Amino acid sequence: LEELGLRKHFGPVCGGDEVPVVKPDPALYRLALERLGVRAEEAVALEDSANGVRAAKRAGLRCVAVPNRITAGLDFSEADLKVASLAAFTLDDLFRRFETTVPTKP
Repeated sequence: LEELGLRKHFGPVCGGDEVPVVKPDPALYRLALERLGVRAEEAVALEDSANGVRAAKRAGLRCVAVPNRITAGLDFSEADLKVASLAAFTLDDLFRRFETTVPTKP
């Protein structure tokens, strides 16, 4: 993100090198929730791998699977929703589907 000049467009960023275990362990999602200051029920994960979906669900998140051409044949049955592309919905559609609102900071 830094090299591409995109970091300014993102809030907290978490990486796999910051937790002792990787997905499907939920540690990375728990760290992200902590840094964002939100509860799992206030968030939705977007994942392109089955292990990512598993990690999100184990952290208590709702999860949308967006398989890529490499992961398309994997089992995404744990996801709450599976879509072929992020272009398939807007953020408003997503939050309406999960009957929640975008969390805001006080």
